[in-house]
Amino acid sequence: MLEQMVANGALEQAEYESLIKSTIKLDLSIPVDLYPDYVTYVHQELKNLVASSEGLESTDVTIRKNAEAELDKKVKKLLNSGVTIQTALDTKLQTQSKTAVQSKIGVNDIEGALVVIQHHTHELVSLIGGKD
Repeated sequence: MLEQMVANGALEQAEYESLIKSTIKLDLSIPVDLYPDYVTYVHQELKNLVASSEGLESTDVTIRKNAEAELDKKVKKLLNSGVTIQTALDTKLQTQSKTAVQSKIGVNDIEGALVVIQHHTHELVSLIGGKD
């Protein structure tokens, strides 16, 4: 890409040399969730899928509690492997939903939620839950 910029005259050769020698440092330790309600739901669904496929799901509270640490480790490993999770999130609708719920709830001690499912695809496209 930088070579193309130099070839097209959009970047000086000296700038190019400086840029290719520079170190790029990404700080991935602080994830930014722009849509935390939806992301929380997706993570829980992923956890349930891993639990099901690994035989770590149980209705017995004791068994489930003992398997929880192993399950969390497997989910973390999967997420760190570079897996891509595709969802039906409609970011515009998610933002509108959040604004709508917040405008109706106000500052009172009232909680609210909003779920939007595309009826023809049965996909969850927006999810807002409570103030926190």
